Amino acid sequence: MFSAASVGPISEEYAGANLGDRRRTERAKSIAESLWQRPSIGFPRALGSSAELEAFYRFINSDDFSASDIVAPHIAATFARAKEQETVVAIHDTTTFEYSTERGGFGYTTHLDKEDGFIAHVTLLVSESEATPLGVGCLETWTRAGGKNIKRRSRRHHIKSKDDPARESLRWLRSIQATESACSDESTVIHVTDAEGDFFELFAKLNELKAHFVIRAGHTERCVSHAGQDQSIRDVADTMVRPITHREIELSERRHPKRSNRSARVKHPDRLARNARVAIAAAPITLSTTSYFSTPTDPFKVNLVRVWEPHPPKGEPPVEWLLLTTERVSSAASLKRIVDIYRKRWIIEEYFKALKSGCSLEKRQVESYDALCKVLALFIPIAYRILLLRSLERAEPETKATKLFSRVELEIMAAAPSNKGLPPPNTIHQALLHIARLGGHIRNNGRPGWQTLAWGYEKLLTLRLGWEIARASKCDQS
Repeated sequence: MFSAASVGPISEEYAGANLGDRRRTERAKSIAESLWQRPSIGFPRALGSSAELEAFYRFINSDDFSASDIVAPHIAATFARAKEQETVVAIHDTTTFEYSTERGGFGYTTHLDKEDGFIAHVTLLVSESEATPLGVGCLETWTRAGGKNIKRRSRRHHIKSKDDPARESLRWLRSIQATESACSDESTVIHVTDAEGDFFELFAKLNELKAHFVIRAGHTERCVSHAGQDQSIRDVADTMVRPITHREIELSERRHPKRSNRSARVKHPDRLARNARVAIAAAPITLSTTSYFSTPTDPFKVNLVRVWEPHPPKGEPPVEWLLLTTERVSSAASLKRIVDIYRKRWIIEEYFKALKSGCSLEKRQVESYDALCKVLALFIPIAYRILLLRSLERAEPETKATKLFSRVELEIMAAAPSNKGLPPPNTIHQALLHIARLGGHIRNNGRPGWQTLAWGYEKLLTLRLGWEIARASKCDQS
């Protein structure tokens, strides 16, 4: 998909993998190139022959190497790209991969016992200046034993397990530590999480590392110190009624599936896509250790930024974010920057969609957890490239299309029935619109999404294959 030398072929994201044998590394690169051509289709069609398919299953079922060995070169390449940036946003989030049938090594992932699968914690790095994805910097996967009743633990049991070295919450600390160790000496790293990352142990680790962060407050009843008084975060926010500045933000549509739990619908109600004008204010607060966190820690200061929508459209839920951050809040520009940094968190949601739908990870007929982790490791760089394709169109729309596509591909785009009458594209923006139309995009639907682009690119590859076959036939006849 990326023909420019500056971007490089997809196989470069797997180069140097230590899989115990040079032939396995070459196999990983070969598999990746096949999957990259058509990431959403089944393995038999993507790999092209029964011999290649058999070799693929031997590869993912091998006990001689792990999924982390496959993804290690991509992580190294991600940090190398990050070090070229002045400021990097590290977005941390967790997702689940769920399957309707039982498979070896799976566990529960939701409150529904019938959902079997595994969980992944991902750190996605993006540039602050252009929000260009740089790749995955950290990846952890695990399974949970038991069923839905495991979640119904008493508070007493929860407190008792706070020193458990296997508790899931430690994944946040590990990913932050790894990211800081890998690139903070050469780039400024700003860590971003949603409300799930709001727990004191994480703040204490960030403070210990002198790290930068923007984290959405989830425990708004937490007691903090403000203006010499102990108050809850909610009470402090309620006093911040005079905006320092305003910002126009784009909100995506949100629709909860029917089976979603009630608390999720209450916290994040359905809404229509729209542009919102939000007000922004800030206040300094002091965080102190909690009863759950047993390590002695001195109080430390952070800034509370309130982002809210004073006048939402009738019938629409108002926007409100309470953000805890180390970033400066001394000017209108600095407050707008904090809002823009937090908004980049949605990029990782798009990345998860690229894995689940663009790469069809939850539809793969692989029968064991270990093998699926290897499949995930193979798709981690591919999903990154799918996401990067759309990001480059948004960040560099007027760049020459030949940076990403060959001249033959551009001619094929223009000759496709869906682009009939249009000249070959000159810019990345024009090329992506051509590909989107191949994928069934309708102009009135706004900008094409990553999935439409993936479908369109798959059709482009099919057309290019036909062109190559015809060209080879013509050469044979001559």
